[in-house]
Amino acid sequence: MTTSPEQAYDLGDIPSARAVGMGGALNALGVSTAALYMNPANLPLARVYHLEALGALMPEAQRETVGLAVVDSVLNTSRLAGGVALDWSQLDPDGIHRSWTDARAGIAMPVGDHLSFGATGRWLRVNQTVDTGPFGTSLASDGTSGQPLFNALTFDLGATAIIVDGLQVALVGHNLTNPGTAIAPTTAAAGLGYTTPTFAIEADGMLDFTTWGRTQGRVMGGAEAFVAERYALRAGWRYDSGERVNAPSLGIGYIDPKWSVELSGRHDLVSEHSSTLIVLSLRYFYDPTGGTTPPDEGDSM
Repeated sequence: MTTSPEQAYDLGDIPSARAVGMGGALNALGVSTAALYMNPANLPLARVYHLEALGALMPEAQRETVGLAVVDSVLNTSRLAGGVALDWSQLDPDGIHRSWTDARAGIAMPVGDHLSFGATGRWLRVNQTVDTGPFGTSLASDGTSGQPLFNALTFDLGATAIIVDGLQVALVGHNLTNPGTAIAPTTAAAGLGYTTPTFAIEADGMLDFTTWGRTQGRVMGGAEAFVAERYALRAGWRYDSGERVNAPSLGIGYIDPKWSVELSGRHDLVSEHSSTLIVLSLRYFYDPTGGTTPPDEGDSM
């Protein structure tokens, strides 16, 4: 790979097409399957039953990601919402060849009409080649080469408040067991977003307490427009102080009452080691009421 390991791994995040298109700014407005990866408190904020398959590619890092997710906030009789996701990734197969399996289960419940809390349990298993250096296999340095680099459970907690109709603020923490490794870094993020049935805009900030040995930040912003009753157009920007990277992003989606296909891309515009990320997502919308349109047009976005 031609990027730095930190850029290639990107906190171990699973990229969502909608989030990538909006510069990663989706902690306040990210409902549906995106909530499993970003802020579980958003799971009950849209009445959906969505199934998603995604694939992502980062050519310079030789990184690939594939995954499946399902979210349900309508089939249960209580106000609980939940979802599960399973994803597999690898990077630099000709070098360090890091691969990881990421399994998540999230649950959330609204409190009244203006507040929601959620939690996601995450199992992460990471393997990496340990004998690919210039001197090959070494008993002194390879250690337990047959064991995973990381294999543990951790969790995320989130809260989202609806200030007024359409205006939402969110707080979320990731990997709160504090594993103490950049493989599963402990982070805290906040987001402020405003949405209507045809337009959304959000700004987020994140603190990374683990990856760089000292706290570094990330600032993200993005917007989307829903046009011609079928198309979602997205644009965003992300700055990471640890990687010292400025990265614009664009996305487009075709959204039918029963399914959607979404494509987003991000490219490092100012960076010592430039990289590109492309994400493709396919989603199916199940309507248990038997209707022909989603309960809320905004839910499809």
